[in-house]
Amino acid sequence: MERWTLHDLRRTARSLMSRAGVSSEHAERVMGHAIKGVEAVYDRHEYADEKAEALAKLANLIDGIIHPRKNVVPMAKRKGR
Repeated sequence: MERWTLHDLRRTARSLMSRAGVSSEHAERVMGHAIKGVEAVYDRHEYADEKAEALAKLANLIDGIIHPRKNVVPMAKRKGR
């Protein structure tokens, strides 16, 4: 296995949040990235509920990857192929 760092896990988490349908705004806040510009000055809301929802979506996606659903039926092969 290649060497990896904690930053690799952060990058993977951020990518998976996009895959899970988390908005970029909320994913960036989960990652702890600094919000810039006028928004950083005036918007002091903590976004706790939104970040919790983003992390729940991430956890559900990871759970689905690790434990694929057993009730998925494979598609039948076409005859002659």
